[in-house]
Amino acid sequence: MKSTLEITGKSIYRGQLSLVSIAAAITILTGCENFNAAPVEFSQQDIVTVGDVETIELHGRVLSSLPVTLPEVDPDQAELGRLLFWEPILSGDKNIACGTCHLPEHGYTDGQSRSIGVGGVGRGVNRTVGHTGRVPRNAQSVLNTAWNGITGLGLFDPATAPMFWDSRESSLEKQAIQPIESLQEMRGESIATEGIHIEIERRLNNNSVYREAFATAFGIGTIAMKDVAQALSVFQRTLIANNSRFDQWMRGDATAMTARELSGMQEFVIAGCADCHSGPLFSDFTLHVLGLPEGTGLEAPDQGDGNFAFRTPGLRQLSLTAPYFHAGQFASLDDVIEFYDEPRKSQNPNVPSAMLDEELLEVPEMDGGRGNLIVDFLKTLDDDSFDRTIPSEVPSGLTPGGD
Repeated sequence: MKSTLEITGKSIYRGQLSLVSIAAAITILTGCENFNAAPVEFSQQDIVTVGDVETIELHGRVLSSLPVTLPEVDPDQAELGRLLFWEPILSGDKNIACGTCHLPEHGYTDGQSRSIGVGGVGRGVNRTVGHTGRVPRNAQSVLNTAWNGITGLGLFDPATAPMFWDSRESSLEKQAIQPIESLQEMRGESIATEGIHIEIERRLNNNSVYREAFATAFGIGTIAMKDVAQALSVFQRTLIANNSRFDQWMRGDATAMTARELSGMQEFVIAGCADCHSGPLFSDFTLHVLGLPEGTGLEAPDQGDGNFAFRTPGLRQLSLTAPYFHAGQFASLDDVIEFYDEPRKSQNPNVPSAMLDEELLEVPEMDGGRGNLIVDFLKTLDDDSFDRTIPSEVPSGLTPGGD
């Protein structure tokens, strides 16, 4: 029996193939006698190229590689954006930069459950809380955000790309300004919300190096915040990690994934993970109510979009980006799997179980080895080859990334 999915006039077929021969060994590989993984029912022959991505259908769900073609960017704007990304002059007290909470060693997150902005001291997991406390949410990775909103067919629109855990903004350009305006993230208490744009523009226009850099990159004489947002967004579009072992396998390298990982890929779909985590970034970019426990130390419940719904996170670079979910509620992938193995009831006192997303209710139990296989597959989505360059100095003369 074969299933088909019509994609722009093409069909993807799932057949019975030689990888079935490894199925008998899966129980031994998992180390769990009470779990029998389904025989692997796909091969590279089932992969179809659609535009700039490779796609494969498993049990009615489509998984895709990331595009090979990189976003087109102006190099002068990108390098200016890199300086600004690490530039503390963009913060109210001149001691925090975008890079404070988006560090290369953490996959451009910070390793904190909820980020520490204004008043914090230190770097990454060693950063300590200052007088304004933690920000409400976990720092999402900015790797591959150039493709936010991408579909399984490789289609995306940068102007409508969803941003933040509640998708409250669209496009990297609109996203770039909000942390600068935020009291706890970068603005601080020394400058009012309505004055931060004026102050940042004043500082940049008074800096001869930045005036020259903006003139070169944008052909402008006076720097405005919209130009800052543009430069930051162009730089973020250069932060790409599109050559994971999964991507390599999808592009034809049969040795890139092991038999166990391929089995985990199938279990990932059978278990219902791909109902929400699909496409090139393994996200449907939709808001869902999961009834997650509240983040610790919050003054008020985090209502997400207003109904306790949060955007499906992508699953790439998970080995670097712990802890997980919108408030870093779970420290490890094993903890995440355990959450999905719990009885289907809300773990948030503010969210009735009746509100839980239908897709969550359909997820089967993860015990008996299935979860272990899925975690092994998720690790194939890591790509360690992304740009980690931090400028040795920034035009303000301040410490890149802040104090």
